Amino acid sequence: MFFGKKDKDVRLTDKQYKDLTRNMSKKERREFDRRQDELRRDREEDRLLG
Repeated sequence: MFFGKKDKDVRLTDKQYKDLTRNMSKKERREFDRRQDELRRDREEDRLLG
């Protein structure tokens, strides 16, 4: 789980993830997951370049 900080990578259990996304609409959850994937890619690119 990423929160937009380059040095912050927080791991959540499946239960914690479900608790976090339980009250989100499908659209909100898709956007949340898309943003997480985007942040993950950015972090991997930074790691490969650095």
